[in-house]
Amino acid sequence: MPKSPADILLIQHPRRWLTVIVAVYLIVATLFALYTPPWQNPDEPAHYNYIAHIAAGHGLPVLQMGDYDQALRDELTTLHFPPERSIAALRYENYQPPLYYVTAAPVFWLAQQLGSAQPLIWLRLYDVLLGACSLLLLYACLDAAFPQTPSIALAATAFSALLPMHIAMNAAVNNDGLAELLLLAAMLTLLRWMAARFNGDAANPRLLLLLGVLLGLGLLTKIYAYALLPVCLLGVLMTEWRLALGDLGRKIGAAVQPLVTVLIPAVLIGIPLWLRNALNYGWRDPLGLNWHDQVVVGQVTTAQWLAQNGWPAYWQRAWDFTFKSFWGVFGWLGLFVDGRIYTALLLFSTVLMVGTLWIVGRTSLRWGKLSAMRQQVALLFGLMLLAVLASYALYNLKFVQHQGRYLFWGLLPISALMAAGWRAMTRWPPALAAMLVVGGLSVWLALGDNMNKWTLLSGGLIGMLILLQPLLFSGWSNGIVQRAAPTLAQSAFLPFLRAAAWCAPFLLLIVLNLVCLFWFIVPML
Repeated sequence: MPKSPADILLIQHPRRWLTVIVAVYLIVATLFALYTPPWQNPDEPAHYNYIAHIAAGHGLPVLQMGDYDQALRDELTTLHFPPERSIAALRYENYQPPLYYVTAAPVFWLAQQLGSAQPLIWLRLYDVLLGACSLLLLYACLDAAFPQTPSIALAATAFSALLPMHIAMNAAVNNDGLAELLLLAAMLTLLRWMAARFNGDAANPRLLLLLGVLLGLGLLTKIYAYALLPVCLLGVLMTEWRLALGDLGRKIGAAVQPLVTVLIPAVLIGIPLWLRNALNYGWRDPLGLNWHDQVVVGQVTTAQWLAQNGWPAYWQRAWDFTFKSFWGVFGWLGLFVDGRIYTALLLFSTVLMVGTLWIVGRTSLRWGKLSAMRQQVALLFGLMLLAVLASYALYNLKFVQHQGRYLFWGLLPISALMAAGWRAMTRWPPALAAMLVVGGLSVWLALGDNMNKWTLLSGGLIGMLILLQPLLFSGWSNGIVQRAAPTLAQSAFLPFLRAAAWCAPFLLLIVLNLVCLFWFIVPML
């Protein structure tokens, strides 16, 4: 992938940018952890009770009938969890794989030993630190995948770090943070192994063993790790298949040993959990999912929802709620921010989508000119994205759970695509296309809402921001500045203006996070 103007003119010291991104994340996520009212995150009490059970020395809990009380949960969320009401009866996460809860139990115990009456904040801060580690791994993954384009790695890391709903979940007690960390570590291991193989090195069994161990630990942490396992195995298979010489038999033979090297440690790590679940929930239910479905009586199933509302309403809800909750719907997915914010986010998402389509189309036309490593990275990221979307769709076939946060384990390819889309805006063709599309969408949305002025204003400001990118980064515009104002061109003003224009979406995300926290979450929850 050729360097963009942003890579050449702006990002000279990517590690410094990364340090700033992680530092900003830690500040904002810590504010979310400290100021979000107790239990006002999805399923937080049930995750907390799992940790408390282990910290009290009772071993791993077993999901029992009665651990899910829909009426009590609805009452507590409606009343905003009054301090005098106990959350001890909410135990419906007890079927989850145990690794996160085992690692969080010492934090719980230490908080108690230090005199904390409520270890909730400590556990939230533990998750904030896990999120910071995940950001470093995400950057390392994209740096390994696109070593010559730091703008993609940095923009993707900044997007993941500042996505409001992602910050809210990273500052809450749940097992998502550790699962993301392990799966990103697995992807980084796979990418480095692939890079070594395409560089002509022999297959490194240590990296493959490490990949298997990380995937196995992921199986002990979160159910969606089971979706990443075949993705990584396919990544190994595609790499060895491409590098192996000879007929079909030789290609298959070359792939067997690396696949087995990954699969054996992953399976060995998972076996104890599967046996325990089989003993507790039945031999046909090694993950405890069928038993969980029987316990959560009262949760609306997709079949029930469709019978009451029909398919058109279902698809409308699927799009609307998934989009909004991906960016930010807080509390127990009931606190929406101002509708004008979602409109602005929709318009900016459209910009990124236009840029992404331009990049994908351009890459497809140049596919044969790409290096073997770059092709395999594109295929691997595509497989991961398909796995994320498929797992999301399958879950919603059972229950109505259009929660955008369920896509976060795929932020590696998602954020990479969004970063590539923003990077494309430094060039005239996609920037002009994005301006036209956003302008048309703004007018269409405004006409459907009695000529809403905010929508037109948002579209106009976003259009100006898009226009700034090629104006500031394209070569001919630099020449105009040199001729028209040579003193200005030689000063620090122009580099500052470039940096400000490039960073504008991420700076606005920082503001959006503070608005979400202090204008909505704190006063309304």
